[in-house]
Amino acid sequence: MDRHELWKSIDLYKRKLFIRNEIKKQLLKSIKKNKYATYLQRNRAAFYLSNLPTTANLSVTNNRCFITGRSQSVDRKTRTSRFVFRSKAYRSDLPGFSRAS
Repeated sequence: MDRHELWKSIDLYKRKLFIRNEIKKQLLKSIKKNKYATYLQRNRAAFYLSNLPTTANLSVTNNRCFITGRSQSVDRKTRTSRFVFRSKAYRSDLPGFSRAS
């Protein structure tokens, strides 16, 4: 496994971890902010919220090109690097994008 494949697999793992913990995080935040919940429930929700892994944050994940694994200059909409984006746009593989005249 070369390093590009390793980066792509790590990026995919972080995204899956974020999705897995996102519902749990939203539920704990709503319990923590609920004024009708008991103090013990709110305190326990805050405790569990602080114990979630930091890799479960979306800000930890880097935008990586899903083809090359490049982390710099990646388009958010297509999730490709500028080199792959340019070559796909020239071959008209991307719908909605055309070459500039």
